[in-house]
Amino acid sequence: MKISMRPYPALLKRAKTLEISKRERIFYYDSVPADAAKPLVLLIHGLGDDADSWRRLIPLLDDMYRTLALDLPGFGRSKTGRSITIGRHIKAVVSLLEMHGPAMLAGSSLGGVIAQAVAAVKPELVTALILIDGGMPLANVPGGTFNLLGKALPFYGAYWYRRFRKNHAAAYRSLFAYYHNLEGLPEEERAFLQKRVIERVESAEQEKAYFGTMRSMIWYTMTKTASAAKALAKYKGRVAFVWGENDKILPAKTADGIRSIRPEAPFFLVPNAGHLPHQENPAAVAAAVAAAVAQPTAECV
Repeated sequence: MKISMRPYPALLKRAKTLEISKRERIFYYDSVPADAAKPLVLLIHGLGDDADSWRRLIPLLDDMYRTLALDLPGFGRSKTGRSITIGRHIKAVVSLLEMHGPAMLAGSSLGGVIAQAVAAVKPELVTALILIDGGMPLANVPGGTFNLLGKALPFYGAYWYRRFRKNHAAAYRSLFAYYHNLEGLPEEERAFLQKRVIERVESAEQEKAYFGTMRSMIWYTMTKTASAAKALAKYKGRVAFVWGENDKILPAKTADGIRSIRPEAPFFLVPNAGHLPHQENPAAVAAAVAAAVAQPTAECV
């Protein structure tokens, strides 16, 4: 079954692609018109998501920023014939930054890890870091790596993912853990999320991206946590943390590990929001982004 995963209708006019090579194409949204006078912000989604994750936040940022939001390689509409790894995601973000210029990076969950890594290897391209319910290192993560290890096993992981193809209602219910109150979202939002999760579980390409990224992420967090902490401490730009107050995937307490690296960085707790606060309470997240950018630049050594 071929899945198109069409862009969110209100964002369709912003859709663009970046041809990295004959084998790799990055899909992304860009502000229309692209105002070079505005500060640039690049939004990076989490595992098993795509650029449409930011659909409710992007319009709220329009007055302040020129906003980019990409599909990481293999996810959504981005295509790659290469192995899908954390390193591949980092290169995709760097490619967009090299094309459009330095930007503030806002990363959700896994996207926070990617944003940190880009700031470590290309600090001159990152004007600020906004980590939304994610990053490294975290503290006291419920279940830790063990929650991922089971799904990363080839046979069990494939069974777990593909069983949703026969039970679309269960696929939709799997989203509940990521929200404070999924049923409290507007009806059109719930309809979109239901359609998108079905498209995702039906797609062999999305399955490949999900497990390739997951396995790479396990190895990355096991081997790169110490260096990520050092790089975050040395990063000279602004840093801010934005967290859903009711996050069940990574409760706010898990942010203690990363906050200890940058104790001066503001921490915005978003009410009435779970792991994806930019979807449940986008106005509060937009206000947090604006407040974070207004903070003095940290001079860290």
